[in-house]
Amino acid sequence: MYDILIKGGTVLDGSGAPRFKGDVAVKDGLIARVAPSIDGEAARVIDAEGLFVTPGFIDTHSHADDLVFYHSDSYNCIEQGITTVLTGNCGVTPAPFPFDTPKNPIKRPVSDERRAEILRMCENGATYIEEAKKTEFGVNIAFLMGHCSVRAHAMGMSPQKPTREQMEDMKNSVRIAMEAGYYGFSTGLVYAPSVYGDVDEIAELAAVAAEYGGVYASHIRGEGNNLINAIEEAIEVGRKSGAPVLISHIKVMGKNNLGKSRRVLEMIHDAKDSGMNIFADQYPYDSGSAPLISQIPPKFLTEGGAKTLEHLKDPKFRDEIEWSIFNESDEFESIIYDAGYEGSTISDAVKTPQYVGKNLVQIAEEMGVRPIDAMCELLITNGVTVQGIYKCQNMEDILVYAADPLVFAGTDWGNIYEHHDIDQESGCHPRGISTMIKRIELIRDNGLRTPEETIRTMTGGPALAMGFEKRGFLKEGYAADICVFDYDKVHANSDYVHPYRPNEGLEYVLVNGVVNLEHGKCLGKMAGQVLLNKGKK
Repeated sequence: MYDILIKGGTVLDGSGAPRFKGDVAVKDGLIARVAPSIDGEAARVIDAEGLFVTPGFIDTHSHADDLVFYHSDSYNCIEQGITTVLTGNCGVTPAPFPFDTPKNPIKRPVSDERRAEILRMCENGATYIEEAKKTEFGVNIAFLMGHCSVRAHAMGMSPQKPTREQMEDMKNSVRIAMEAGYYGFSTGLVYAPSVYGDVDEIAELAAVAAEYGGVYASHIRGEGNNLINAIEEAIEVGRKSGAPVLISHIKVMGKNNLGKSRRVLEMIHDAKDSGMNIFADQYPYDSGSAPLISQIPPKFLTEGGAKTLEHLKDPKFRDEIEWSIFNESDEFESIIYDAGYEGSTISDAVKTPQYVGKNLVQIAEEMGVRPIDAMCELLITNGVTVQGIYKCQNMEDILVYAADPLVFAGTDWGNIYEHHDIDQESGCHPRGISTMIKRIELIRDNGLRTPEETIRTMTGGPALAMGFEKRGFLKEGYAADICVFDYDKVHANSDYVHPYRPNEGLEYVLVNGVVNLEHGKCLGKMAGQVLLNKGKK
C-alpha cells in the first residue's frame, strides 16, 4: 500500500519534457511510481484534477544559515513551494566564526550560555554541519562555504593580499567544509572582507571546492556600471579553478545600464558553449535588499565592527563616506549610488522600529539631519544590524533574465521565524515570501517560457547543476519533494508595503513524502533533511 497517491494531475517531471495527465505514488519518503494511471490502495489520496504536479522548488540562493541554531518551520519557504534551500551565499557563513568582524553569526537574542554553544558550533565547517545533522528542519538544507568568513578567520578585516600562511589557512577552511559535505564556495565581492580578494586568491580557493565537485557561487564585484567586468571576473575564476560557476541574484542596476542583460547572457552562453558549467539565479523584483553597512565603501570598514561604529560618529568621516558613494562608483558601487537616499528604505532595524518602512530622506527629515547622518545614526544605534531595500533595477532586464534557460530561482532571503500579521507593513522583502510564485506568475503573464521549461529551471535544472542526488525530478526512487498547484491561478499578494501577505494557488507541498502544506498553509512538519555533497575527490 502506498502512503500517498496523487491522482489525476498534470505531471511536469522537472526535466522540461512535455507534461502529461497522470498519477504520482509516494511510499517511505520516496516516489514509488509515476504513470498515466496508478491502481492500488493508499493511506491518503490527493485529488489533483486540474492542478500541476511538479517537483518541489529549489532555492539556490538562501541566507537561512541560522536555521541550524534556531528552531523554525520555515513557513515562508514552504508557502511558496520551496522544499530545498542552498545556504552560505554571498560569502557570508556562520563558520568558521571570524571574531571582531560585523559577520557575527548570532543575529537573534540568546543567553550567554547559548552564545558560547553557538560559537563552538561555528569553529569550522565540520562542527557546523555536525550540529546541522542534529537539527530538525521544515525544508531540506545544503551548504556553501563563504569567502568573507574564511578570509576574516585567517586575517581579520585586513585589505592586504594574504601571505602564503594565510592562504593555506583559508584553503584549509574550505577543505574542511568540503570534506564535511558542503556543495561549494561563495564570494560576496562587494562585502568586506571578500571585496579585498583578487582573482588569483578566489580561484585558488574555488579550486579546492572543485576538487570535491563543488561550485563557485558569486555575488559579483558590481551589478551596475561595472557589471560586464564583474561577469568577466566570475568566468575567469571558473576557468582558472575548474569549478562550475553560479552567478548570484543576476541583475542590472541603474537606469543608465538598461539593456545590459543581453550582453551578460551572451557572455554566459559563450562560456557555456566553450565547455564551462555556468548558471545564474534571480529574484523577480526591481528592488534589492542588503545590510545598510554594506553600502559603505569597504575602504572605510577595514578596522572591524567596533572601530567602524566609533568612526561613524565623526562628521568628517561621514562626509568622506558620502563623497565616495556618489563620486567613486568606479572603485565601489554602493546600491545607494543607484537607488539614491529616497529609493533606500529601511526594512529591519530592531532598536529603531519607528523608522522601518521609511526611506533615508524621510528619516533624515524626522531626525532633522542630512540623509548620510540619518544612515550613520541608524547603524550606530542598531550596532550596524540594519537591513535596507533599494529600488535600483530595470524590469526589462528582469524579464530578459527570467526568459533564459540558464537562470534559476533564488530568494536571496533567509528564514522568517515569526508568523507575522499578513497586513503588517514593511519588515521584510516580498522575495522572502513570494519569489517562486512571483517568478511563475511573471513568466506566465509575459509569455516568456512554457510551463515545462519554467518548472525545469526551478527543480531539475538546479538539482543537476548543484549535484543534489535524487532531487529535482518526479522519478521512481527520488525523494518525494512535490508541489501541487493551480498554474493559472498562482498569484503573489506580497509587496513592498505588505510583504507578509500569503500567496494564492499553491494547494499541497510534500517534503520527503510528508505533506507540509495544505491549501496554501504550512502545517509545521519538520521533515527536511541535511543534504551532503558526495562529489569527486
